Order: sequence, then structure tokens, then C-alpha cells
Amino acid sequence: MLADSLSKSNPTETFNIARAGLAIAVKLNDYKASGGFLKDMGRAWYLEAKYDSAGYYLGQAARAFEKIKDVRGLADTYHEYVKLYSRNKDYKNAIIYQQKLITYSQKNEPQRVTMVFLEQLGKLYEDDNNYKEALNNYKKSLDIRDSLNIAQKIKDSISVSYSLDFVGDVFGSMKQKGSSEESLLKTIETKKSLNDTLALAINYMNLGILYKGKKQYPQSLDALQQCLQYATKIKYTDLENNALNELSDLYEQTGDYKQALVYFKKHEDLDNAVNRENGSKNLSELQTKYETTQKENRILQQQFEISKRNYWVGGILIVFVLSLLLGYSSYKRSQLKQQNLATTAIIETEEKERKRIAQDLHDSVSQLMMAAKINLTVVGNELPFTDDAQKGRFQKAINLVDEGFKEVRTISHNMMPQALLESGLALVIKQFIENIENNTIAINLFTKGFEDHFDNAIETILYRILQECINNVMKHANASRVDISLIRDEENISMTIEDNGKGFDAKDVSFYNGMGLNNMRARVNFLKGKIEMDSHPGQGTLISVYIPVKH
Repeated sequence: MLADSLSKSNPTETFNIARAGLAIAVKLNDYKASGGFLKDMGRAWYLEAKYDSAGYYLGQAARAFEKIKDVRGLADTYHEYVKLYSRNKDYKNAIIYQQKLITYSQKNEPQRVTMVFLEQLGKLYEDDNNYKEALNNYKKSLDIRDSLNIAQKIKDSISVSYSLDFVGDVFGSMKQKGSSEESLLKTIETKKSLNDTLALAINYMNLGILYKGKKQYPQSLDALQQCLQYATKIKYTDLENNALNELSDLYEQTGDYKQALVYFKKHEDLDNAVNRENGSKNLSELQTKYETTQKENRILQQQFEISKRNYWVGGILIVFVLSLLLGYSSYKRSQLKQQNLATTAIIETEEKERKRIAQDLHDSVSQLMMAAKINLTVVGNELPFTDDAQKGRFQKAINLVDEGFKEVRTISHNMMPQALLESGLALVIKQFIENIENNTIAINLFTKGFEDHFDNAIETILYRILQECINNVMKHANASRVDISLIRDEENISMTIEDNGKGFDAKDVSFYNGMGLNNMRARVNFLKGKIEMDSHPGQGTLISVYIPVKH
């Protein structure tokens, strides 16, 4: 709706347009349109900070949608209610409507939508100081993320080796139940004298798990914090992540849900940081390959230009000038056609390489973790568990292996998001933004016309350009806000990315060397479109892309 697109920029105009549309919808008995206009009017009042009026119109919208059982319209209205009650710090009512959103999404939306709603519900409980329920819903969200087989990545061989050594060390320590604590303490003293930091980190982890199983929580807390300190010192990310997770579980067992939530978030932040770092590294390698291909292509182009000049010189000396010119014209068209085919092949090859690497990550990690899990299961069948607590500790170690899968989800998804082929560009961009948003930058997205999948090549290229722009903002701009607009109509596609960062002198060509602009231009030129950049120091940057729609 026009009112929907105007709501943020001019709430008063939105309200007036929506009121006029509502009058027409009421005359036509169009409850769906009436609900939409009423929702827009409620949103406009919300933006004007007139919350009572906003609540009134949202209630009218909900009744209109209920009359025709429009569950999607109701869900959108519930979302507005959540924002309204959250703004007024009425978290009890905000939670009620967020739970309704979750019920709706479980029946009508992909699991990833439910995952996001659960995470938002956790935040509402956290704001309401109900840390137990906050932690519970955060974990439900995390469980869904782990179950979605959409992304994989692989750690380097040293890190994988350490992970397997760690798992083996845990169960090596647990075999002798009578002397486990004594043996671990003795080992720790020995490793301290040798200054073996890695072994100290691993053995403190084992000791912390042992104490926690015995419900000796103070001793477990001390051991796990020692493990975290050593793991952080040697930058052993896997073990650092496991220590944070164990500390969160420890505080949850003791009923300190606030502190459990603190360590759970640290665990998640470290997880996301590793994924972003590895994603940037792999994308950088692919970018280098693509730039190398472009350089080779430019060399071929230069060689072609030299050959062209030679043909002209030879043509002057040949009697049959007309025949030569006609032949040259035909040759030029052929070369241009070949060049277009070559550009197509380069882009297709790059995307195939991304897909191949993503698949390799999936297969390699899956096989590695499955082998580890099978071996652990076999060991478990051979161990004489004395009680359920010991069996639970064994199961927790198996779960540590399962958690390896989530380590690779972000990079594999960014390289070849399956949703791009299934659900359309808008959903993929929303997922990409969810993976990178943090407390220091707000990313606002408006899309129109991309709800359904329509063209593999165009959607893939737009997605890659957007990735490059957002990566540049995150690395260079020092921005606190990014606004993204992506609109498709019958004739054109327009995409704008605007940030409020430090900007630069757009006339200084040296700024373009490290920003991937040449790659973006090559992709846009392939689609016969154009790309423009406007930036000034201290005034942010605006990138605009225009692409004609093929008929």
C-alpha cells in the first residue's frame, strides 16, 4: 500500500491517505483492505507518539482481520502491538502478543521465522527481568537454528584436532570414577610446572564438568573460569565457546538465571564473531579469484585491441577494402558475443564455486562430526554408567560434538543461500541482515516486488552487490545506521544502500581500489544496468543501482 510505504517518512500524510482509503474500502465491504488501512493509521499514530490512538486503530484492524480470518493480517497487527507495548514498557502485554505471533508462525511460516520470534520473545522476558524465561526462549531459538541444515563451515585442521583431543581427554578422565578428581588435580599441577597452557585449559574443563556432575558448584565455577581464562589466552575458540556454554548451564542449574543468560549471550556473541571472521576470509579469497579472472580478461581485451589495429593496417593494403571491412565487422560482432559469453561464464563459475565450497563444507563437517559421534556412542555402550548423572555428562559430551554443526552455518549460508532459490531475494536479505546486525549499527530494509523468486541471475547478482556494500560499511564507514531499499516494478529494478558513516571524497579514485566497486560494476554491466555512488566526508555514502527488467 502507498500508506504503508509512506509511514516512516511522513506519518501525518500516511494517516490522511489511509483514512481516505478506508472510506472507499468500507463502501466496498472490503475487510482485508479496511484492516490494512486501519493498521497503517495505528502505525502512523505510533510514530507520532500518540499511543492511545495507535492502540485504538490497531484494535479496529484486528477485528477487521478476524472477521475474514486473515491470519497474516492478524500477525502483522500483533507485531505492531508488540512494538506499541514494548515502547510503553508494558512487557506483560507485549509478551502475550509475541506468543500469538509464535503460534501463527509455527503454523504458517518457515522455521527461521519462528526462530526470530522466539529470540524476540526472549528479549522481552529479559527486559521484564524474567531471566529464566528469557534463557528458555533464547535456547529454543538456538535449537531451531541448529536444526536448520542451511549452513556449514569447517575449522582449520589444528582446531579440529584440538576438538577431538578435547573430547577424548574428557572421557579419558571419566573412565576412573574413583580417582578422577585426584588424577585431574595432579595432572594440572604437572602441566603448571611445564607451563602447558593448552593442557591446563582442557583439564580445567574436565575438572569443571566433573565437579558440576557432583553438584559441587563453587569448585566447578572456579575450574570452568580457569579453563575460560587459559582458552582465551591461547585463542582456542572451540574450548572458549564450550567453557562459556558450561558456565551458562552451571548458573542455570543453581537457579541464577540472570548470570546464566549473561554467559549464554557471550557464547552466542563469540559464535557469531567466529562465523563473521571466517565468512569474510572465504569471501575475500573468492573475491581475489574473481579479480584475477578480470585482470586476465582485460589482458585478452588488450590483445584483441592490438589485433584490431593490425587488421586495420592490413586492410589499407588490401585491394578488396570493402570485403575486408565487412569481414572485420563480422569478426567484431563475434568477439563481442564471445566476450559476453565469457562474462556469463565467469559469473556462473563463481557461483558454482561458491556452491561447491558450501557443499564441501557441509559434507566434510558432517562426516567428521558423525564419525566422532559414532565413536563416542560406541565408547558409551562400553562404559558402566553408575548413575544417571554420569550418563548425563556423557550425553553432554556427545552434544558438544553436535554443536560443531552450528559453527559453519553463517558462512555456508552467505556463500549459497538455499532460500534464494526457494523463497525469493527479500527473505534472503532479511536473513543476511539478521546474521550481521549488532548493538552498534541498525539496518533498515524496505523491499517491494521481491516476495517471490523470479530470476536466478538477477537475484544472485543483486544479493552479491548488497553483500559487498554492507561489508564495506561494516569495515570502513563507522556508521550507526544503514537504510536499504529494493524495489521492482514492471520495467526496472532499483536498489539503494545509504549509510550515515564518515563518507569519503567520491572524486578521489584511490578510495575505490579496496571497495570491490569494479566487481560491482562488472556485475551491473552484465545486466545492462548502471551503478552510481554519492559520498562526501562526514556525510555518509549513497550507492544506487538501476537494472532494466527483461521481458
